[in-house]
Amino acid sequence: MSDYINPVPDAVLVGRMRREFILPARSVAYLNRPGGNLGYAAASFLLWDGNPGMVSRINPDFPSEWLEDFKNAGADIDGIRQAIDPIDDRFFVTYSEDQQARYENPITWFADRQLPFPPELLSYSPTIPIYCSKTEYRTDSIRVTDVPFTYLEASAAHICPIDYISHKILPSVLKGGMVSLLTMRAGNCYMDPIFWEEIRALISDITAFMITDAQAIKLFQGRSVDLWEIAGILANYGPEYIIIHAKDGTVMLYSRLKRKRWVFPSYPSKPADPTGMLDAFDGGFLAGYRKEYDAVQAVLQGLVSASFCSEGSGPFYLLECLPGLKEARLKVLSQQVMEA
Repeated sequence: MSDYINPVPDAVLVGRMRREFILPARSVAYLNRPGGNLGYAAASFLLWDGNPGMVSRINPDFPSEWLEDFKNAGADIDGIRQAIDPIDDRFFVTYSEDQQARYENPITWFADRQLPFPPELLSYSPTIPIYCSKTEYRTDSIRVTDVPFTYLEASAAHICPIDYISHKILPSVLKGGMVSLLTMRAGNCYMDPIFWEEIRALISDITAFMITDAQAIKLFQGRSVDLWEIAGILANYGPEYIIIHAKDGTVMLYSRLKRKRWVFPSYPSKPADPTGMLDAFDGGFLAGYRKEYDAVQAVLQGLVSASFCSEGSGPFYLLECLPGLKEARLKVLSQQVMEA
């Protein structure tokens, strides 16, 4: 019998793994390759020399070599479990020159680009949820038993967008261990007025809650359109920080304890493929905050991760950046932070 014991990861990352089919406007097609919000968050965490433990539910036929690539890069994949029922893990998106995303009718877009249609996309339809259950588990919902016992000894964790049930149970599961730093990105499904009464309990144990401006406005429909006011209300539910991503790339950071507000511009680059940028931001933020507990510095690291992610396709593109480039971009962005 081996005496080997898996080491405790630096942080636990929970989310979805996907087979991605991406037609960027400014770079080559990325077809039937690894992705998903967990993939981008994990690659971003690895970019900052972290060791993430990855938790997800996948199909039995999800390519094992893709998981091995994450393992070889420094991630722990013991939390990735095979689901019993099938999951449609395909994800298709195409972008116009102004980076507008389109998810429908992949056959049309491949024909428009004069590219052969991937047989793996036959019978594909976008997996955009039209109904968000408050009580029912989905096939890819995370169960309590999906999180390895060793992972509960980690001090930090991030929850990528999954579904309402997963987001409801995971904070108590993770906080029931040694996790003291917990961040979560909102899922579109429940950022809706019909979930207004559930939001307070959902985010009460979160250190930092990440949302987009569109999600904020939709949730607060009829209540407020002032993003700083929205941030203040959500922070009073428990999170120490509220982070809002605006459509133009600007990031707003609100600190409940300090009652301070900051505005950050995005890094000035021309994105080739925006897929995964928000998740890459989240991985960079967690990697930065767990080391220094400085939210401003953590946002800067998140923005640097997002900038790398946008310049190519797929999670592993983040790990191809040249030595010294992270630090150079951090320096540029740090000079542009403004208190609001």
